[in-house]
Amino acid sequence: MVRRLLAVLITAGSVPLTAAFPAFNTPNSVDAAGNTCPLVNRSGLSCPVLCVRDFSDCPDALQPPSKCAADEQLCDDGACHRSCDAVENPCLCGLAAADVGATYKSCPVYAGTVTVQHYDPSVKQEQIEFACAQEWGLVSSNATFDRSDTGAAVWAANETASAMWGDCPLAQDPELTFTESFCLAFYGIIGAEVVLYLLWHVYKSIRERHAARMRRVCSQSPTTAAGEQPLMEKDAKVQSGTSSIDIPMSIGGSVPPASRLPSGVLLLRGFKNDVAGTLMYCLTLLSTAGWIVLLAVIVSDYYGTVRGGVAYGLLANSNTSMAVFIFVWHLAAVWLIAMVAAKRRLRNYFRIECALPMANVVQVEEREDEVIMTQGNQNRLTELVSSVRDAAVRRFGLDVVAESCAARLAGRHRYFEYRCTRYVLSDKTGSFECHSFVLGDTHRSLLECRDGLSTAEAQERQAQIGENFIGVFVPSFPVGLMQELFSFFYLYQLMTMWVWFYFNYYKMALVQMGVILISANIKVFIRLRSERRIKGLAERRNRCRVRRDGAWVELDTAELAPGDVVAVEAGMEVMCDGCVLQGEVVADESSLTGEAMPVRKLALKRDDIAYDPQSSSSKAYSVYSGTRVLQCTGSAYAGAAGAGIEGGEPQTQVLVLRTRTGTDKGKLIQRILFPTRYSFVLDEQLRVAILILLAYGGVGFSLSIWLMGHDLTSWLYGTFVLSQTLPPLLPAALVIGQSVAADRLRRQHIYCVDLPRILCAAKVRVFLFDKTGTLTKEGLEYYGVQQIAAGQIAGEQQQDMQQLPAHLQIGFAACHAVADLDGQLIGNPVDVEQFRQTGWRIQARRGDAHSLDTLTSPDGRTTAHVVRRFEFEHARQSMAVAVQDAGTGHVHVFVKGSFERIGQLARGGSVPADYDATAAAWARRGCYVLALAHRDLGAADLGDVGRMTRAQLEAGCDLASLLLFRNNLKEDTAQAIAELRRGDTRTVMVTGDTAMTAVYVARECGMVPENSRVLLGESKTPADEIQWTDADTREPVGDIQPCLAELGSDGFPTTELAVGGAAFERLCATGEIGALLPSIRVFARMTPGGKVECAKWHMRYAVTAMCGDGGNDTGALRAAHVGLALSDAEASIVSPFSSSRRSIGACVALLREGRSGLATSFSAFKFLVNYATTMSMLEIVQFYFSVIVPQAVWIMVDSIISVGLLLAVTQARTARRLAAGRPTARLLGAHTLASIWGQTAINYAFLYGAMALLFAQGWFRCHEFDSRDIDTSLWWLLGDNYEAEVISIVCLFQFINAAGVYNYGYRYRRAWATNYLLVLVYAACLAVVSAVTLADPNRFGCLFRINCGNTPTVRALGYGAASLDVSDYNSPIGHNVLPRRFRWTLWGLCVANIAVCLAYEKLVVLGPVGRRVKAWWAARHGDRKLRLKL
Repeated sequence: MVRRLLAVLITAGSVPLTAAFPAFNTPNSVDAAGNTCPLVNRSGLSCPVLCVRDFSDCPDALQPPSKCAADEQLCDDGACHRSCDAVENPCLCGLAAADVGATYKSCPVYAGTVTVQHYDPSVKQEQIEFACAQEWGLVSSNATFDRSDTGAAVWAANETASAMWGDCPLAQDPELTFTESFCLAFYGIIGAEVVLYLLWHVYKSIRERHAARMRRVCSQSPTTAAGEQPLMEKDAKVQSGTSSIDIPMSIGGSVPPASRLPSGVLLLRGFKNDVAGTLMYCLTLLSTAGWIVLLAVIVSDYYGTVRGGVAYGLLANSNTSMAVFIFVWHLAAVWLIAMVAAKRRLRNYFRIECALPMANVVQVEEREDEVIMTQGNQNRLTELVSSVRDAAVRRFGLDVVAESCAARLAGRHRYFEYRCTRYVLSDKTGSFECHSFVLGDTHRSLLECRDGLSTAEAQERQAQIGENFIGVFVPSFPVGLMQELFSFFYLYQLMTMWVWFYFNYYKMALVQMGVILISANIKVFIRLRSERRIKGLAERRNRCRVRRDGAWVELDTAELAPGDVVAVEAGMEVMCDGCVLQGEVVADESSLTGEAMPVRKLALKRDDIAYDPQSSSSKAYSVYSGTRVLQCTGSAYAGAAGAGIEGGEPQTQVLVLRTRTGTDKGKLIQRILFPTRYSFVLDEQLRVAILILLAYGGVGFSLSIWLMGHDLTSWLYGTFVLSQTLPPLLPAALVIGQSVAADRLRRQHIYCVDLPRILCAAKVRVFLFDKTGTLTKEGLEYYGVQQIAAGQIAGEQQQDMQQLPAHLQIGFAACHAVADLDGQLIGNPVDVEQFRQTGWRIQARRGDAHSLDTLTSPDGRTTAHVVRRFEFEHARQSMAVAVQDAGTGHVHVFVKGSFERIGQLARGGSVPADYDATAAAWARRGCYVLALAHRDLGAADLGDVGRMTRAQLEAGCDLASLLLFRNNLKEDTAQAIAELRRGDTRTVMVTGDTAMTAVYVARECGMVPENSRVLLGESKTPADEIQWTDADTREPVGDIQPCLAELGSDGFPTTELAVGGAAFERLCATGEIGALLPSIRVFARMTPGGKVECAKWHMRYAVTAMCGDGGNDTGALRAAHVGLALSDAEASIVSPFSSSRRSIGACVALLREGRSGLATSFSAFKFLVNYATTMSMLEIVQFYFSVIVPQAVWIMVDSIISVGLLLAVTQARTARRLAAGRPTARLLGAHTLASIWGQTAINYAFLYGAMALLFAQGWFRCHEFDSRDIDTSLWWLLGDNYEAEVISIVCLFQFINAAGVYNYGYRYRRAWATNYLLVLVYAACLAVVSAVTLADPNRFGCLFRINCGNTPTVRALGYGAASLDVSDYNSPIGHNVLPRRFRWTLWGLCVANIAVCLAYEKLVVLGPVGRRVKAWWAARHGDRKLRLKL
């Protein structure tokens, strides 16, 4: 079958070359006036050998030497040699003397050339012989040409005439019989492989006939074991991780494919190794390399490097070589495509699927969802293609990722690790499950675990969840490069380059391969550098003291397991999530939260207080992996003097709750290593654009085959057209703009970890901002205290706290969570500022079990002991302390929190009637308002106080004061907000602060217009109705719709809305949020979860960005389309962008660079598409005339222009101001298509106009290129003519000008001339091409074979050129020098082409014409774009 296929190809390649002929005109048929063309004279032709019976018969011009040297003799070739034995007689034409009718000798070779009158390609050989015979006097000079009488006989083996021409018949090309040894070896290898693969498949099918029933599913949510139970009981309490998964089973009870499983559910398939399968896998790898080697051998044979410099020494002749190359090229492409598509599953195909308990390898399959950002920006075409693609994805499971994980043993447990999480085989379900341990849910239950674990328990738990170490594999650079290259994108480039290498275009293939490999190396370098950074973040371990088997031992932190008790020392890095059992800890959590202020951690209380490590109320008792201990209670060990570390009991102890990926840091690492796949609308439309270009290339491919003669050579030409219609650099073009923008952002201290989000930043319409630390300065400034007594509020605030009543001084000195770290106050910035204003001091502990802190007044007369402390909780919005006054022995309870919460908590009679109005008035003035409530328990027993619940202590408190702080704006906040609004970006505040303060800040920074009315919506709980009030007058508003119906001059409501956290939840629950969202400017009292929901709601309507600075913003930063963390902490990695500038000016810079990056990416994309359309146009036109532009022109286009100008286009500088609008993200939008196809139409028109102008020239007609006597496979010889010259000049100008056209910045990049690199390269290229076009013949122009020719011919034309040092012209007239007048006319036409293209882009696409058309279309069909109030 292989032989038959090759025979068909060879037959196809044998179509006569004369088929490559213009379809609609005959060259040199008529002149410009319509008259029949006379045949032209052709000079410089060499004469064939003349064979005579005796040397005396040679003409006088060809007489052999009359006498040879003494040691030489005259041989049959007409020359003197020392010996004639090895001299070949050219007249025998390779035959033996006995095989010819008569013995002929060769006259000496004629050194001169002749001119043929009225040259006719159809009888060119006879005309040359006749001209030579006239030159030598064999035929009368007056004789007329007669093809039957050329002065000598035609060569024949049996000829006996006195003279005959030595024009030996063309030797028959050697034939390949396909029975040669290497062919038989190829058949044998292919046949053996086919048989082996069939046998393996049959064998595998038999062994796996029940495999479908052996598959299992597994949830990624961990199975929980109750940690406080005995070990055997814990195992009994492990619940199946699959029992709660609703899986639709297939017929026969087998598990359905992964594509039909819910998200988060894994399909597990077990495989075991097989010797035969391993051998087959090795054979597959060898076969893959074999196809590459085979292509290399065929290409090498083309260049004659296989057999001693003989071209086609292996494959016999050109036709056979092309047929074999095309055949092998297609087979190799199919094989490599299959290998790339199956690379994740290939190894397991050569294993035997088995039950999971018997597996050596577990194949984990998971449906990977893709988030498409800005999904609404699609048209009907893209929606159709997306629907077809989605159907194909569902049908063939293309959204399923498969990963092979080695199954190992740990003790008695069999496990594998997938994405840094351990899955252990369950004896009950026969499937693998991941586990976690819950040691308790209250403080008391956790304190009962203080004895730690036994070695057996620790080993058992570690076997189930893995060692406390996250290993990150970073491949070596060669391996990483192979991973990068083994993809469809590079496969397409590789197969394209093979065609270029084969078709004698190796110089440009090397250039393109160099560019591709350099870009791949850069990409791999950046990826590996990022992975090493993550590796350094993840792979952390040290030594620590752990209680095991009742004793303290030193262990590696990798050996920790949930339930271990660890001794904490100052300076150590925490390697697990845990809770403080004993002592206190001051921790630096900036690596996780971004908050620079150290945090104080307290010991668990002997109480039934609920403990949830994820809740804010429990964070005060929790330490987290990746944080560093700055100080702890007694960093030494308490014990007998001199006992040292080994002999004492640590004063500060932490219970290990979670390890590995169960920790917050572990989850962070997981999110970084395995991020959610995001697809920008541009990526979706790129697929459609590639399909369109492929279809366009398919048309060009078909036309090439038709125009170039329907032979094998035409297939190669068609492949050229296809490869250049879809340029290999096209996918990289969109990345270049992102990379340039990322580099510019980095120079502004804005760092990007997700390049595609830069393009998303360009489309941001709504920017959400946290307030404190983001819009305002990091800290709050103390403003004063307003006392409340007997239900009355004091008239003015008190600035000096030391002038307050004694109980208030104690309250403000004690109601906080501030700690003293070597003289530095640490804790919440508000608490620190509050405590600093009191002037009190925190003393060393007195050793009393009931005392948490001891405080002394500035004068040292008053001492107070903190005996109970309840940390601030977001849910309660308050904190509480119980303080004993050492002087009186009274115990005072103080509760501090938001004024709303304290007002609800305080005893009704103590709350003034104007309390809310007063607090709101302060808030409207920009104050951060807290309230303090007080209760005197008298000389209460401290033990009784210790047993009271928080609710009991807080009950009956009296309102004591308002505590006021000012949160001032950062210096550049107002300016940045104003620029964002000018840039058509809506700004919204999402804060945890009070609504009134937030409204004040929003007005002060310009987020709320100066004269706008603000309505505030609040409710006590999400279940209560929302009460709307005027934020300024506090007057209730029953119905807000009439207010929203009042429109301003801009067509938007003049009223802005602000809502509290509870009101937001209410609106979400009732569904009203959708209608009101565009009118809500301020979201106040928002929890971290509320911020996430707020971001998600905005994302439904517009591309949304979030900017924040602290850990409570992390969720929203990660959820939004674009997140910018004003932090340089490790936690900021979860945000696509981070900045150490800590200024929202970074938001403006991000949008400016994003818009510039998107516009630049589109410019690069349009430049390459223009390159593709111009190239296809060039090739189709040249193929019509059977000409090929000179090789130097190809090299200039494919290297300097396509690569150099592409890079120069991306260097356009970013606009200084944020433009009022966003660049398009639609590759198939009207704006983009109008630009691309408009430029294409203009270029087509000018190229055809140039060719029409050429055909109108009298000096050209009757000198047209005639390919009937040319071998079209020798493409580098088809450019020495006027047609190829004019096509080259026009298209060179068009290629260059595309960069100038797409350098226009519109509103997102600076002026055209500020891209200095492009201006330099653009001007230089135009100057070079102009010089080549206009100059008289010279050596530089001859490099391009433009305005050049053979030196004698050029001199005969009147150009006094020195030797042009150029190879002989493949043209009847010996030159292609254009007349000077025509050169200037052609140059003017090219300049007009440039001007029209530039004017079309500037005035029509980007200018007033385009804007009017867009406005007309919107007025006629409506503008579907959502309008937002800025």
